[in-house]
Amino acid sequence: MTEIDTTFHKLPAALLLATLVLLSSAAAAQTEIVGHAKAVSGDTVRIKSIENGKVSTIRLFGVDAIELNQHCETKLGVPKNCGRFSRDALGAMLRRKLVTCVDFDRGPDGEKTATCYAGDVILNAAIVRAGWALAFSFDTNDYQGLENLAKKEGRGNWPYRFQKPWNWRADRADEQKGN
Repeated sequence: MTEIDTTFHKLPAALLLATLVLLSSAAAAQTEIVGHAKAVSGDTVRIKSIENGKVSTIRLFGVDAIELNQHCETKLGVPKNCGRFSRDALGAMLRRKLVTCVDFDRGPDGEKTATCYAGDVILNAAIVRAGWALAFSFDTNDYQGLENLAKKEGRGNWPYRFQKPWNWRADRADEQKGN
């Protein structure tokens, strides 16, 4: 009976140890970066950590903005550089603010993806709500309602005709294969 009692008492301790190891691994995978950031595009920031000075490039999780070299056009067919408009809008949200990014995952191309905050503003949501980026449902559906609202109100890129960025990139890739 002593053998059973000993095993029984060791089991919860082993379970507790395994749980702690798993939790610490999960916490290590979800790092926080705090620093000053600049917009690389309408859905990507470059942030310099105030802790260690390391610079990281992070794509906003759940968001996809028109590419920098992707154009949109007015109803009359006048081309506009909506990719730059998107980048500049995100840049304005970042200006003179301390940004915190919480690393969630790696994107399909290996890039870091995160939810980023400027103060209490979730940048991922703010850029979609402003109409300068689309909800990227391949990551999550969290921002779809904000995209619908921005579209309905004609915010950001929505008054223009444009191709969804993921389709535009796919078309460019197909063109490259053809050349």
